[in-house]
Amino acid sequence: MDRQPLDLFIIGGGINGCGIARDAAGRGLSVALAEKGDLGGATSSASTKLFHGGLRYLEFFEFGLVKSALKEREILLKAMPHISWPMRFVLPYSADMRFDAETQTSRLLSWIMPWMKGRRPAWLIRLGLFMYDHLGGRKILPATQTLDLRVGPEGAPLQDRFEMGYEYLIVGSKIRFW
Repeated sequence: MDRQPLDLFIIGGGINGCGIARDAAGRGLSVALAEKGDLGGATSSASTKLFHGGLRYLEFFEFGLVKSALKEREILLKAMPHISWPMRFVLPYSADMRFDAETQTSRLLSWIMPWMKGRRPAWLIRLGLFMYDHLGGRKILPATQTLDLRVGPEGAPLQDRFEMGYEYLIVGSKIRFW
């Protein structure tokens, strides 16, 4: 039995544990991984299979987390092009939409603009998407675009109140464990 010290010991063989082990081994570290059940046993049933980048964490001012997630997404796109691909998301917008009142953004906006009552102005959504586009040093995926939902096919199935929206890309994965 080899008793050499390890650089990294990972507990949990889900998608994150396996991904970390793969990355660390690829960087030349000695790695061991422990999993109580089957390797990746619950990954496929519990995962969305998306490398999203953490857009929703901007609402909580988790800029460092979003930056790290976006950088990791770029690494995964480069390292695993055979099992990852861009997926188009369209976020429809209407001025009457309400958002979670418990986020830091919501509390700050309620203090600065109390008349908004839980709504997000379009400029704030666009600012968040701009930050999402630029925090992680995006090089592969295109930047967010504003869409006119009144004329584009994206708006056809939506209610008339959705006149504009935003298109951004996330990364999907073909990783499946059984």
